[in-house]
Amino acid sequence: MLSDRRRSTAGERVYKMPTVLAAIVALLSACSSESLPEPEPEVHHAGAFFAVGKPELALYRTLKALRIEGDTILFTTLYDVVPANFDEAREMAKRPSLPIRQELVSASEVLLLRQSVRVVWFRTLTKAEQDRSP
Repeated sequence: MLSDRRRSTAGERVYKMPTVLAAIVALLSACSSESLPEPEPEVHHAGAFFAVGKPELALYRTLKALRIEGDTILFTTLYDVVPANFDEAREMAKRPSLPIRQELVSASEVLLLRQSVRVVWFRTLTKAEQDRSP
């Protein structure tokens, strides 16, 4: 009898083990930073490059966003480039450095979004860019 009980317990362990392992693997993969989709950057996210305008585009980078009464004031850098389209703006934004036309420009997000605007790239701000924001 005792041996039957041991076999039964051992058999249960064998059947339960794959379930436990599968649960552990699922849990570990859920914790992986690669498994979570990154949120799409928006104009008000610090570090976002966005192009605005029509027909000529201007390329900006958000340094800081300040939320106030129904609007957000964006503090941005305006680059001294004129991309022909949004794809070209994306390629320019990927460069490690760009010539700056104006270091600090402020704008209303509400008014900005009434124009043709698109976030084309994102990367975290450098120390120098953080220091430039108010």
